[in-house]
Amino acid sequence: MAPIRRVFGGILAAAAFLNQLVHVQAQPNAELSTSMDPIVTRDDSQDGSCPRPFYAIAHRCNMDYSIKDAIRNGANAFEIDMTAWSTGWFADHGGTLATKGDDAEKIFRTIADERLAGRNVIFVWLDLKNPDWGDGSNPTTSIEGLRDLARKFLEPIGVRVLYGFYSYQIDRRAYNVISAGLNDNEAINFDGNAEFVQQKFAANGPPVVKQRVMSDGLTWWRGPDHCTADGGICMQLRKGADSKSFNKVFGWTITKDDAAQAIQMMSDSDVDGLIYGFASTSYYDHEDSREALSFITNWLDQNKDKRYLATVNDPPW
Repeated sequence: MAPIRRVFGGILAAAAFLNQLVHVQAQPNAELSTSMDPIVTRDDSQDGSCPRPFYAIAHRCNMDYSIKDAIRNGANAFEIDMTAWSTGWFADHGGTLATKGDDAEKIFRTIADERLAGRNVIFVWLDLKNPDWGDGSNPTTSIEGLRDLARKFLEPIGVRVLYGFYSYQIDRRAYNVISAGLNDNEAINFDGNAEFVQQKFAANGPPVVKQRVMSDGLTWWRGPDHCTADGGICMQLRKGADSKSFNKVFGWTITKDDAAQAIQMMSDSDVDGLIYGFASTSYYDHEDSREALSFITNWLDQNKDKRYLATVNDPPW
């Protein structure tokens, strides 16, 4: 990128930094509905009168090069596995030395550097593997410690954060901490069928729809049946999209073999974003990851009246 663009990007990022500082600290839930920045939400655009933003979310960005390669390929958001080790939080899917990626601070610093350089970096999706590791007393390994890192490096420069929880985690300490302390830059994702996710959010928060995200999908699709079957994943995503119970609805995971699923989720399920990349490998620049992304970008090129690739001017919540 030309030097003048780097300077201009830095000026814009600095302005975003100053604007975001007032939003970083958590606010009481009762105030959230009036303190959110105005954005085009699912509720505001259901009539289909204008195209809506779409998020291409790179899968398993667990190394610093994953972030850089995903941006170079065209992703505007990143799914990152997060596992607490005794020494802190790491981008790690399996909790083993074989799966352990870079530490959270290194990943977040890389993302911040890219955003400050003017790259189209919108949000991170933190897939929490063991958010309740330990008793929460260690600030390095607690969920508060991870949140502090995100609020230090990402949120002040405009990068939003999505905390992803699983069903067995929802009634535990970490979920309660995150749900009760969300600020304007943060939201929670819960995976499952539409009615189940809606019930869990209603019972456990957050109370504000703008901070509720539903997702559903498979790591390995093994054919289109899971999407086309009555009551299957694509139908559940559509129910979620139609329900107006969630700000965003995301599908996952699109690999080079899943063109049919990508098209169906974008066309019929009306998802707001898709996780794409490799099924079980940290993201890197490869013909297979580029092909998976091409299913998304080609559909967007052919359906400009419906969707467009989101930019930093399209915050998701």
